[in-house]
Amino acid sequence: MKLRNLIEFLEEKAPISLQEIYDNSGLILGNPDNEISRVLVCLDVDIGAIEHAVSQNCQLVLSHHPAIFKGLKIFSGTNKESSILIKAIKNDIALYSCHTNFDSAEGGLSDLLCEKLGLKNIKVLKTTSDETAEYGAGRYGEIKPVDGMEFINRVKTKLSVDFLRYVGDIPPTVTKVAVFNGSFDRDIMDSLKRISPVVLITGDLKYHDAQELLYNGIFTIDAGHYGTEIIFVDEMANIIEERFSDLSVVRYKGKDVFNYC
Repeated sequence: MKLRNLIEFLEEKAPISLQEIYDNSGLILGNPDNEISRVLVCLDVDIGAIEHAVSQNCQLVLSHHPAIFKGLKIFSGTNKESSILIKAIKNDIALYSCHTNFDSAEGGLSDLLCEKLGLKNIKVLKTTSDETAEYGAGRYGEIKPVDGMEFINRVKTKLSVDFLRYVGDIPPTVTKVAVFNGSFDRDIMDSLKRISPVVLITGDLKYHDAQELLYNGIFTIDAGHYGTEIIFVDEMANIIEERFSDLSVVRYKGKDVFNYC
């Protein structure tokens, strides 16, 4: 099948118009009219992902995080972005990313994360346009009352993380939960104050943002950027396999850049 057929499907599900202003979602490298039969799905486009795509004879690397965020002036292979592009070009591999547009889209990564954690009555945390919008940043929902420590262990199990950080006192009972996958964005602070979740799950939490969350009584779990988004690989692979029976999908999860001791 042609690459453009997959792109049309992806952009119907997660329109590029939903991406944040700093983002670079969409087709980064490749010809939409090229034929594809094997797709590698990953969180991050690194050399390891490209090399695995080459070894598996993939014609496309579909990532969550874009291979390039900003314009490049040097293509000498001496920086991460140009080395990835050079290797992809040499092996005729297209690059496409579904990033913040897929985060915000209805049924996208934010919703999938909520489902994985068992949240019900899911709503958008911060809508992109108005209160009736069905897309936007973050989500919140409800769960059956559960002990706070039990809920923390559930998060670790569901997200397959061995370690996490938390801010505040572990609540005796958890009922309302907010999620904001990837890096915490303080632009959602007002929305958090308004809905007052018992728990917020996010990643890449900065010290001073943590202080403000603590001041506002929002118990926060930092499960890491990788930890809150690696589910993209299996979820996106499942979506593609369900829609395109003629495409072979290779899953590549890489690893978290952080080590823990």
